Amino acid sequence: MLEQSVIWWVLVTLGIILVIAELFIGAFVVLWFGIGAILAGLLTLVMPNLNIGLQLLLSVLVGGVLMLTLRKRYTTSGNAQPEAMHTFSATQGRLHISSSGAVSVFANGTFWSIHNLHNLQPEQQIEGALVSIVDFKNNQAVLAQESSDAKLSN
Repeated sequence: MLEQSVIWWVLVTLGIILVIAELFIGAFVVLWFGIGAILAGLLTLVMPNLNIGLQLLLSVLVGGVLMLTLRKRYTTSGNAQPEAMHTFSATQGRLHISSSGAVSVFANGTFWSIHNLHNLQPEQQIEGALVSIVDFKNNQAVLAQESSDAKLSN
């Protein structure tokens, strides 16, 4: 009975493709199975009578063992620090009123929804009006509270 096997260089090539694919995926998982395929290919070079079942089993087994034993060693948990949502500094912006009546503010090169729209009086909601922004929170602009003196002067 003739047993089928994969040519050694095909396994090595598949392993190299998987290692290169890891560069684009970035999950740090595919790499180990690529190394397993490379090792199975090199073992097939030394022992050409390995059948396809043993080649695949060896490739997956080596990749799985490498992943389980080495992945944690080469990755760190919590290596990325969360960034604060308010990375923009306070500024001024201009009000924009869409055709549907939605009010937003244009600041720092983009349109922001307004966190505290209730602070603006209806007569202050004029297209292009300049408003002061004190903060950006959860992708929304927080407008400055209008002082009582400013309300009286209007």
